[in-house]
Formats: sequence, structure tokens, C-alpha cells
Amino acid sequence: MQSMTKLQVGIYIGVILITLVVVFIFLGVIPGLRNQTSTSDIIIWGAYPEDMFKTAFAAWRKEHSTISLTYEEKNPNGYRAQILEALAVGNAPDIILLPDSLLHTMQNKLSPVPVISMTEREYKETFASITDIFLQNKQIYGIPFAIDPLVLYWNRDFFASETIALPPSTWDEFLTDARRLTKRTETGNIIRSGAAMGLTTNIPDAVDIVSLLTLQGGISIIDPATHAVTISKTQTTNKITTSPTETALRYYTDFSRREKTSYTWSHTFPKPDEAFVREDLAMFIGRASAFASLSKRSPHINIGISPIPQYSQAPVKIGYGHVLAFTVPLQSSNQATAWQVAVFLAQNAPALTIANDMGLAPARRDVLGAGHSFPPYSVFYEEALRARTWYDPDPARSFPILANMIESVAAGRDTHATVAEASTRLDDLLK
Repeated sequence: MQSMTKLQVGIYIGVILITLVVVFIFLGVIPGLRNQTSTSDIIIWGAYPEDMFKTAFAAWRKEHSTISLTYEEKNPNGYRAQILEALAVGNAPDIILLPDSLLHTMQNKLSPVPVISMTEREYKETFASITDIFLQNKQIYGIPFAIDPLVLYWNRDFFASETIALPPSTWDEFLTDARRLTKRTETGNIIRSGAAMGLTTNIPDAVDIVSLLTLQGGISIIDPATHAVTISKTQTTNKITTSPTETALRYYTDFSRREKTSYTWSHTFPKPDEAFVREDLAMFIGRASAFASLSKRSPHINIGISPIPQYSQAPVKIGYGHVLAFTVPLQSSNQATAWQVAVFLAQNAPALTIANDMGLAPARRDVLGAGHSFPPYSVFYEEALRARTWYDPDPARSFPILANMIESVAAGRDTHATVAEASTRLDDLLK
């Protein structure tokens, strides 16, 4: 067989190079006709004001003048329903700002991140551990950009008045401080609460707080990786078997039991943020996203913000939060460009701008590790790094299950039976 001529070799190499260029253009690795002609406008949906993204979007437009971004603000109430309706009629946007709690109900409608845009190793090295919730079955279903962690809000003046030098760092200290800070009438009615804990009806973050306590106890509600319902799981230490969820429920609900010395909260109180603004509450566990409104409504209050308390002698500090990510529907005809936009917006500068404008912590490890000069945000960053969450099959149905579990224990029902029932009901949601 005769050897190939230089001309033939050149032709083969040329064909290979042309093929690679075409493939890279199709995948969006290099600009090409696919992006310039068929992708001129990326539609983005979110349940937040557009002002929070304007600076980051402007940075994109500065570098990509041929591809515009159009943001459509949706009503937070019924956000999931709006997305599903759009998908049903074939009118889906190119990018959806999705909270982790909606991942399960949306996962089969989302495009996984192409390996060429981000690998699993790059993802884990780039984003905080809590964002692993968007990593399912070795596929990445979103590019995280913000974390909303739980933090401790406290009134510095109330603490000083009671000669309490520092905010509580453990739950034992939290309970002690709550007792000292609570003020009652002679008949026992609470006129100033030391801590907003114990109920769900007037504590919107009650399920999150109990979830936090459970995770700190060593188990999850529903495991993020395996999707196994673990809320009723027990642990054995020094031959003593305990249920972290039952321990969490007893601790939490005792704050609402009048017969307990830990009694600091009742149904008569408004929501924690309102009670705090009225100076009828000394401390509460709330989301970082509550800070902007809280500080605006109470400029006269010396607000303290600190990390979440931990169990005494806990080997690892654990926080709790929620993640927001850029996701791309399978229905989008501009998937390659949409992921290009998502990856760009999750870079250091855009991610930091978006997080600051939203009053949240960014999702990137390097940005979180650098800290923040504004004290409240520095706490948000710390808690975002240690935050965890659980795999929620459907918040519209799981929340009532867990809220009922809490209220049942607060009303005196057997804790073990209540947790077992909640476990069964959560398991049904995943079937």
C-alpha cells in the first residue's frame, strides 16, 4: 500500500480541523453562527426584582454585545406553578432562577450542565458544600449564585441591660439567655420574649430551625444524595441510643410550653421580625435575607447578628440555609448560550455583585473565604460556608407535614409516634 502524499495528509488534517470547529461552535465553546444568528436574546425568569441583577447583566452585555439578556420578574407566590404552566404550553424561558427546594419537582424538566461548561470536580471546588444539592446522579442541574443562611438576630441593648456580654454560641447558652431576657407580668404573661421558638403558626422559619437542630444532631430530614427519608433515624453513642429529630423537637417546642422554665413564646405574639421591631423580642433565628427589611424598619435598634448556636462539644459546626441557582430548561432552544450566561454570572465579580444586591451570601468558596468588611455580611459568609440543607420533594406538601409534626409535639403528643408518622408521609412524597 502506497504511503499518502503530502496533499492527502493536508486534506485529512483540514477535514478534522473543520469538524472540530463546527462541533465547538455547536457546543458554544467558541462564538459561531449558531450563537450569533439563532441566539440573540436569553430570557431569564426569577422571583426577585430586576435591580438586583442589573450590574451583573451590564457586565455581560459589555463583553457579549450580540447576545442580550431579558429578565422577567415573577410573583413569588405561585412561582412553581407559573414555571410549570409555561413549560406545558411550550413557552419556557432560557434560564430559571431556582431555589433548591424546587429541584425535585423540576429536575426531569431541566438540562444538566454540559461537561464542557463545568465538570463535577470544578463544581465541588468552586461552590460551598450546601450547593451539592444541585449535583444529582453525577449530573449538575444548576449553577449556584447565592445562599440564604440562617443566622442569630439579637438586641444588643437588651443583652447589655441584662449584663450578658456575648451572644450565645451553644444551645445551652441560648436557653439560659432566653430565660434571663424574658420579662413577665406578675400573672406570668410574657411582655418581652427572650427568644422566638416553639411554634409554627407565628414563626415562619420554624421548619428550618428544627431542620437545623436535626442536622446538627447528625442526621438529615431527607438525605440529599440518596433521597432516603432519614428523619426517624437513631444514633448510638456510648451505648445510649437517641433520635436527633426527637431531641430537636423537644428542645424547640419547650419554649412554647407554659409549664416549662424555658417558656418564652406564645400564640399571642406576632411574627419574630415584627416583635423584634417593636422591641418585644430579644433574639430570634432568621434568614440572612431578613436583614435588609429588619434594619430599615428598626433603625433605632442596635441589631446584633451572630452565627447560629451549636450543640455543646459538637465536633463540627453545622449551619442551615437555602441555595439559589441558574437552571436551564430542557425546552430551551438556546441551551449552550444559556449555560454560557449562567457560568459567566457565577464568576467572582458578577456573583459578588448579585449577592450584595440581594443581601445574601455568594455561593463561591473563594469569595466566601475572602470574607466581607460589613459585619452582618461577614456572618452571612461564615454561615454560608458551614450551611447544609436537605432534599425537599415538594415544599408545598412537605412543609405542612413538618409543621404539623412540630405543632403536635408542642401540644403534648408522643414525640416518637409523631416523628414516625412524619417519616411515613415524607416517604410517600418520594414515591
